Amino acid sequence: MKPLLLGLTALTLPLLASAETDELVDASDAERIVSILQDEGFKAELTKGENDQLLIRSGASGVDFHISFTACGGAAKVCEVLSFSAGFDFEYGKKPSDLSNWNQNKWTKAYLDAENDPFLEHNVNMLHGVSEANFRDTLNWYARELGRFVDYIGWNDSKSAPDMDPDIKPI
Repeated sequence: MKPLLLGLTALTLPLLASAETDELVDASDAERIVSILQDEGFKAELTKGENDQLLIRSGASGVDFHISFTACGGAAKVCEVLSFSAGFDFEYGKKPSDLSNWNQNKWTKAYLDAENDPFLEHNVNMLHGVSEANFRDTLNWYARELGRFVDYIGWNDSKSAPDMDPDIKPI
């Protein structure tokens, strides 16, 4: 019985050690989130957006994206949600039907702004924290989805189309 108990203990010790070292990430420490992005190879600049909302500017797949700190409240102004978002300024915009298949098959959500320019968004609940490994996975997953979305909307095609402005930039 002792060899079995020792064997089980040996198997569970690495799991316990990794659980202790994988601290939770939440939206209360913007600098830590910036550090994680940079550690994963992304550019990351902490700034403020509208209404002094914390915002991280980053990029993937040749386009910029932002991470906004949202659902903030209480005396400590604790934010509960991180919103990943990228927008694309097309000269002629897109139609809602251009995005319907995307929204049926993806966890990220696409929508059109008032000028019919597409946006890709993903909201992450950070209220009680997520493991750092989970946050890193979510970040890389969004970057992959963003790359697929760039192809889906024909963003790179639009840059070389003769009737499009060659200086169109992501917003």
